[in-house]
Amino acid sequence: MKNSPKTNSAIIPIPPSQPASLADQENLALKNFLEGLLGISVQPSESLDKDLVLDSLSKISLIDFIEKTFGITKTYDQLTEFSSIEELANFLHLNKKFYRKEEISWITDLKNKWNFQIPKSSFLFLLKLIVFTVKKATSIVYTLQFKGLEHIPDGPCFFAANHQSKLDAFLILSYLDKQTIRDTYAYAKKQHIKGFIQRYLASRCNVIVVDLNYELKESIQKLAEVVKQGKKVLIFPEGTRTLDGELGPFKKTYAILSAELSIPVVPIAISGAYSHGSKRDKKNKNSKIMVEFLPVIQAKGLYPDQINNLVRQSILNNLSK
Repeated sequence: MKNSPKTNSAIIPIPPSQPASLADQENLALKNFLEGLLGISVQPSESLDKDLVLDSLSKISLIDFIEKTFGITKTYDQLTEFSSIEELANFLHLNKKFYRKEEISWITDLKNKWNFQIPKSSFLFLLKLIVFTVKKATSIVYTLQFKGLEHIPDGPCFFAANHQSKLDAFLILSYLDKQTIRDTYAYAKKQHIKGFIQRYLASRCNVIVVDLNYELKESIQKLAEVVKQGKKVLIFPEGTRTLDGELGPFKKTYAILSAELSIPVVPIAISGAYSHGSKRDKKNKNSKIMVEFLPVIQAKGLYPDQINNLVRQSILNNLSK
């Protein structure tokens, strides 16, 4: 989805010919944007990946800035083509369609209504059947314990859980009552939902299909629209399952949405599930898997980094007990 430029934007036409060796305007624009985004000093010779280490949200913010400021559309992966900020500035200098000197953030668009129809719940019985089956099968080998149902708020929220096994999402859902399951949405990567049947079932089982490589901005807007409609979103901020049983760093996508839309977050601590299915640890299986919903973190008045840190620390404290 492309954002419509504001009508009062000052677009500076590009003369027919410009010296290709000078990109001062572009270098300065990139420098100012990145320094405002990252809160650090930025030099033209620095690399976006190696020196600045831009995360996913920073990259899509940069992509959006380039499109709105210079009229050039780049994909997420194409940013890696440039070895330095200066090289990117030179490219913009030679290929820009216009120069719009204006501070615009795509994040502010999250509060606007977006034309996205959230998946239906018509096949929810199938999801509940799968959840029930997984829970029963797991309980044959492991003792399952659940705590903290009282911490789930009415209305929209993010369920943010640590990620120990392939069963995590099913175990979490198995603890929820019928109405909460109906109102809870999870997301799946597009590369994992390939066939027509998989896509059809996803669209009717509360699964939001996202493309984190080419449609990251649109994917985030989909998640925003779900919580804006009063629903709940289950997300694993680590992004992938733990490789060593330790809690990994948290990506802050959900925290930005939480802060911008004032949506509370319920941390979920999962323990004992790491060894489940682990080839390296089959001889030392834990006898108990615990899923605990922790006290809600209210987003109002907090910055995304604060929310993210509070959620991670809450889970870490629980796992350390």
